Amino acid sequence: MDIERTIESILEQHAKTEAGLAKTEAGLAKTEAGLAKTEAILNRAIRLGIREARAERRKRQELASEFDRKMTQLAAAQLVTEERLQSLIRSMERGRNGHS
Repeated sequence: MDIERTIESILEQHAKTEAGLAKTEAGLAKTEAGLAKTEAILNRAIRLGIREARAERRKRQELASEFDRKMTQLAAAQLVTEERLQSLIRSMERGRNGHS
C-alpha cells in the first residue's frame, strides 16, 4: 500500500508540475507577444524620431540659407548707403568751398 501511495503521490506531483509548466508556457507566450508589440511600437517611434530630426535639419538648413541671403542683401545695401553718404559728403564739401 505504501508503494501505491508513493506512486499516487508521484503522479499527483507530476500532474501539478505539468500544469505549472503549461501555465508557465502560456505566460511566456503572452510575454513574447507583449514584447513583439513593444518592439513594433519602439521601431515606429524611432522611425518617427528620425523623420522628425531630418525635417528639423532641413528646416535649419533652409533658415541658415535664408539668413545668409538676407545678410548678403544687407551688406549690399550698406555698401550702397555708404557710397551715397560719401557722395553727399563730397557734394556738401564742394558747395561750401566754392561759395565760402
